[in-house]
Amino acid sequence: MAGFAPRVQYLAGFRCPLGGLAAGKPRVLCRGAEIFVSTGSELVYVYDQEGNLLTAVFRFPGRVWHLELSALGGVLYVLCAQKGVYCVSLDQASRSVSQDDGDDSDKNDEDSEDGEPPCPVIPVDPDACILPDATLCAFVVLDDILVTLAQGRAQWKVQLFQCHRPGEDARPPGQIGEVELSTSSPLAGSLGEPTAPHFLPVLCCVSPPGCSGLCGRMPGSGGFTLERALFGLLFGVDASLLESPVILCGLPDGQLCCVVLKTLVTSRLAPGDPKALVKILHHLEEPVVSIGALRTESSGENVEDTHPDCLVALGRHGRVLAVKASWDEAGDLVPELQEYRLPGPVLCAACGGGSRVYHSTPSDLCVVDLARGGAPQDPVQPDRGPGSLPSLLCPASLSVCGVVTLSVLSEVPEGGTRLLALSARGRLMTCSLDLSSEAPCPARATVVNTGQKIKELLSGIGTVSERLRALSLKAVP
Repeated sequence: MAGFAPRVQYLAGFRCPLGGLAAGKPRVLCRGAEIFVSTGSELVYVYDQEGNLLTAVFRFPGRVWHLELSALGGVLYVLCAQKGVYCVSLDQASRSVSQDDGDDSDKNDEDSEDGEPPCPVIPVDPDACILPDATLCAFVVLDDILVTLAQGRAQWKVQLFQCHRPGEDARPPGQIGEVELSTSSPLAGSLGEPTAPHFLPVLCCVSPPGCSGLCGRMPGSGGFTLERALFGLLFGVDASLLESPVILCGLPDGQLCCVVLKTLVTSRLAPGDPKALVKILHHLEEPVVSIGALRTESSGENVEDTHPDCLVALGRHGRVLAVKASWDEAGDLVPELQEYRLPGPVLCAACGGGSRVYHSTPSDLCVVDLARGGAPQDPVQPDRGPGSLPSLLCPASLSVCGVVTLSVLSEVPEGGTRLLALSARGRLMTCSLDLSSEAPCPARATVVNTGQKIKELLSGIGTVSERLRALSLKAVP
């Protein structure tokens, strides 16, 4: 199979932490022309695409596990390992950089040895820690609401905090809700103090179309919107009637569970068992690496809801869960669930480009299409219909290896996509893909080639048979 030929542009190189990037928690985040890069060390780099240079480096008190930009803009939230969540104003940082331009003592001399241009290093003050908690492993920001996932001695805990912008209020965030998540396997260090998990959990926020209030404008890295039909089937009547965002958690033990945000906010005032607020959607039986959403059906003129119609979750060892709303034989709308298996281990994944999922293994970066999934129709199985999920996923190679984190930058109407990626060697790059001409599915290509070879073989046998008959007739006196 002839794979896609992406145009790769290398932007910058970064120092790898001890043990390599794969051993850390690398992240890339884009805001306009600015790219925020974390290699899993205590540094967060700010790279300017237009100027092709580093503009700043933040030095945090601990190794960086996760970072997000506020939906309101201008604020960077960073989770440091076994430290807590820090909040940095990018406007204040820009002023600090301009004031320190004449002082060479704060230049990043260590990274300049690797060919990076010298740039200011901004030490983050310990007072910037708005939520000190050594057990935090993931978070997501929704306007002024901070949702965190903490590792307890025996269970995970989802907590909600009302937070403030830097400089607005010196008080710590006020907790407004919490709930515990059950786990099917003992947590690391559960007999004593919890230790850092080998695989970090995945936390994101899912909202219905037109969601207002707590949802606000969703940051690209922390949430997405699902079509109304699928949202109602997955999360129930309460979430639909309340028009509430839903917190979706992918745990290292493989559980995919959710809790309605507005019910969690009022859980302390509501009677009953708080654990009843938690719903387990599925169990991948392996660490959840990525959660995203896709649009598998084309948006025609008569389609009112053009939001993603398919929820996708990927596991560390290549197991994939896809769920969308479909009509059954009785005419009822039901969730259609499909499980797939892709080559693993999966280092990272991202959804984008309409119905495509990009996933990276140590040896390759691949793409699968859930709209054209691509397996030839099984004559034993009935036709699943044009709106159904494919029965088989066929990965197409993008010929890029060693990608440890990536995100979808933009989509071109002609079918192209731009990816932002960080390699295991610390190289930041963009990959421009032209996906308008699809490569054939390996399974389909194999069946077609095999059928063609059988036809050629039978034809050859027939030709030899005719020649032997002719020769035998000539030999008869």
